[in-house]
Amino acid sequence: MHNRRIRGMVLCLVFIVGTTSAFSQSLEDIVSRALGESTQMQDLEITKNNALLTQSISQAEDDVGITVSSGEVSATYDPSANAYQFMTTGMGASFLLPNDEETTITVSTGTMRYLPNGSAFAISPKVSASHTITYGYTTDNRESLANRQTEVLATSSYESSKLNFTNTIYKQISSLLENEKSIKQTEKQIADLRLDLEHNLSLKLIREGSLTHETQKQAIASQEATLSGLQASRELLLRQYATLTGSTWEGVDSIPEPVLDFSSNEEGNSNVLMQSLALSMAKEDLALKMAEFENKSLKLGGSLNLGASNKISENETITPGISATLAGKQFSLTGKVEGTYDITANDFIPPTVSISGSWSNNPTSTTDSLTVQKLQNEVLLAEIAYANAKNDYQQSVTSLENRIASWNLSYMLLGQTMDYHQQVLEQQQDLAERGLATKSEVDDAAFTVEMDAYDVAVTLLSGLQLENEIRILQI
Repeated sequence: MHNRRIRGMVLCLVFIVGTTSAFSQSLEDIVSRALGESTQMQDLEITKNNALLTQSISQAEDDVGITVSSGEVSATYDPSANAYQFMTTGMGASFLLPNDEETTITVSTGTMRYLPNGSAFAISPKVSASHTITYGYTTDNRESLANRQTEVLATSSYESSKLNFTNTIYKQISSLLENEKSIKQTEKQIADLRLDLEHNLSLKLIREGSLTHETQKQAIASQEATLSGLQASRELLLRQYATLTGSTWEGVDSIPEPVLDFSSNEEGNSNVLMQSLALSMAKEDLALKMAEFENKSLKLGGSLNLGASNKISENETITPGISATLAGKQFSLTGKVEGTYDITANDFIPPTVSISGSWSNNPTSTTDSLTVQKLQNEVLLAEIAYANAKNDYQQSVTSLENRIASWNLSYMLLGQTMDYHQQVLEQQQDLAERGLATKSEVDDAAFTVEMDAYDVAVTLLSGLQLENEIRILQI
């Protein structure tokens, strides 16, 4: 019943607030236009889009990396052949596969020489490949966590700013409506005081120039000064509204009821999520640093080199080779086997086995130890920040639930008050028809009902602000 009564009073706002202009707008249209013309919101939207584009760029999958080199080409005069010998250090192409093992394949012509007069040439093409196997912690999630942080921050900042901007519009409209209400109340008080003064003078209840007469004149002057102040404030409010919304104030003809359904999320909101991601990143940084000490890598490589010639004194050979390097923080051990097969002589040269290694006492161990301690502290700080974020969220939930309950109570009481004032008006109108009430009494009751419409509008606007705060907390 109260809600129906309130909705009816809101419709009266068309005639109350809309009297200033024949072109009053709905609240939805006002907000939509303001959002579309706000440079602040345009800036925020572009910033959000740029952040998401940066994230998309960082998430783009790498293609096969290809590097092509021409080698160094030279020409040298050969007196014995009476001709220039052309030579290149070798053209080649390297292919880096998009995987975590840094697999590389290289194809090269090797050294090439060419003697035009004798149609002699020498070429030694080569193909090689390498692949790294890492033992230990190899999953690097930091980039994906950072991308997720960027996405959450960009989206939540934009949506929160949009809702806060909308609330600023609601507050500005509330200020205008409250100002209009105060102006009307003050104008009525001035009219009542003047009517009372004229009535008292006409009935000779007071004497012109008496202390009572001067007191009543002073009361009227005081209210007129108050009215001037309210009208000056209205001019300021109108300029602020125009700056905020990009349009002039023409009244508002409909204000919807807020939807204050709210339930807390066990996972919290975007602020909690941001701290959770920060904690994961801190743990990832620590894990990656520890991996520097504990991980070991095995790099496997193989190559095949062909040496061929025609009349330039080189034998045709095939030289295969394989290698393996085991490396850790303080050591490196490499083994290599390489053999040669002489095609011309049909002879296989025994393979060459070589082993090399290195070890260091890790002179940066003190620095590394301090760095690890710092990263461990960062994890602890991130855990505290995450716990604080969850606690802040729960406190915000409790505060918001209390404010929702308070608004619902005040909204219900306002409905009861409006019912009472409407009953008084109907009673005064009935009494006036029977000659038992004056026109002034009916007008006073009607004015009270008219002021109730402003109270409804302001209350609904505060409820819509509360609705937006619910949405902000849920982002």
